[in-house]
Amino acid sequence: MYGRRALATLAIFLAFAAPVACGSSGTSGFGDPSAAPADTGGPPSSTAAPTASPTNPGPSPTSTPDGGADGGTSTGRARCGAAAYDWVASGALGDVLQADSKASHTPLELNYAIVEAKNQGAFKTKRLAKHSTKSRLVRYQTQDRGKLLDATTTITYPDASGTFPVLLVLHGTAGFTDACAPSAGIADDQLGGFTDGQAILLSVLASFGYIVVAPDYIGLKSLGAPTGFLHPYLVAEPTAIASLDAVRAVKKHLAGSSTAPGELVVMGGSQGGHAAAFVNRYAPHYAPELSIKGSVWDVPPTDLLGQAKPALTSIRKATGNLIALTTTFESWYKAAPGGLGSALLAPYATTVPAAMAAGCSPGDAFSGATLDTVFTPAFRTAGVQPGFGGLSPWACYLSENSLPTTSVPKLDSVPSMFLLGENDDLVDNVVERASFQKLCTQGHVLSYLECAGASHTKPLTYAFDQWLDFLEARLAGTPLTGACVVRPAEKCSSTP
Repeated sequence: MYGRRALATLAIFLAFAAPVACGSSGTSGFGDPSAAPADTGGPPSSTAAPTASPTNPGPSPTSTPDGGADGGTSTGRARCGAAAYDWVASGALGDVLQADSKASHTPLELNYAIVEAKNQGAFKTKRLAKHSTKSRLVRYQTQDRGKLLDATTTITYPDASGTFPVLLVLHGTAGFTDACAPSAGIADDQLGGFTDGQAILLSVLASFGYIVVAPDYIGLKSLGAPTGFLHPYLVAEPTAIASLDAVRAVKKHLAGSSTAPGELVVMGGSQGGHAAAFVNRYAPHYAPELSIKGSVWDVPPTDLLGQAKPALTSIRKATGNLIALTTTFESWYKAAPGGLGSALLAPYATTVPAAMAAGCSPGDAFSGATLDTVFTPAFRTAGVQPGFGGLSPWACYLSENSLPTTSVPKLDSVPSMFLLGENDDLVDNVVERASFQKLCTQGHVLSYLECAGASHTKPLTYAFDQWLDFLEARLAGTPLTGACVVRPAEKCSSTP
């Protein structure tokens, strides 16, 4: 029985980061990207960026916050010409609206799965499960563009008494509608919980002594009435605030229980790495009661402005993701005078949104397309210029959702790991190394790690023990040393 179950769990370890990998939903659609790979060559030697530390957080924000506000304008929180709105101030945020019991696991089951994964060459780890785990699928209250709405999150926690740190786990590209919610496949107790890779991952992490919160994000929910619009893919604000409200939800759900939520740490991969970076940025503005002790940004596209240039220079995997985010940006902001047609040519301005709304792998909607046939000339020209050529509103969309250029003032100094894969063919490493250094000049406290030989989906497994060690050290109050140094790719400690 355990052999069959454990083999079923290997999917999560053999492709550990698939649930947190940009492009995993099949957004590419351009065939073999190897004809024009991203430049992922590693730096020849260590490079020091301007040093920052928790006691020297760098430059002050350019605008003075007001009661946690982000120094906005007469349009409130709206940016880039979007309709005016402001955040709802309500004690209902994070309220649990529905909670369904999901699978529980014993340490024996989880340790067998870990050992089998190690034996199959998925990764190496020094860790073993310590606790039995329980899991709940929760629908909770959050908000979007000034209106309350609900979202879903998985909560997995030790079946034990005590105070445990909260680990916010942020997934990568899963799709663009509710039907693609990562939690949708999580089994209940009757199925034993071994039918879904993400559920096993969350249970393994919880067995180490974490209360794990894994939000589906706005537009990706598995309980309740349909959301009614596309998931705002790579739009920073809605994903960050829904994630913070998911943490509020776990605190409310476990209030009065013998399992108490403690300090907060964050881990996200690819789209989730982008989300983790912006959770840090938004937390002091939106949820100042939540203090983040440490964060891991795995293969994060922190600089979408920079990532757009290679995606518009030659066809590659990132070109498909650019098509997707162009669609969802306009769906969320609704500020382009010509709508999506100012970025995508016919028929793609119509067929791409329809395909994204209809399924979780919309790549076929632009299969065989070229840069000349899918993007408007103005969009293509702007994309290879600095600052996206100032093309409105697209330059603003990309700038607002790039961490180095967003207008949301930096109030945080969360020590964070910046984790890359040497052979990443989706997120451009040259762009992200430059972003790392720029963020350091802005006062971010960042530790750089690049896993040798790792593709886009591998750093979370290859550095499994290292990123967990990093978070544990931050929870223990250990000061971060060696910050803001770009180092050559190395064999990460959990590489099989």
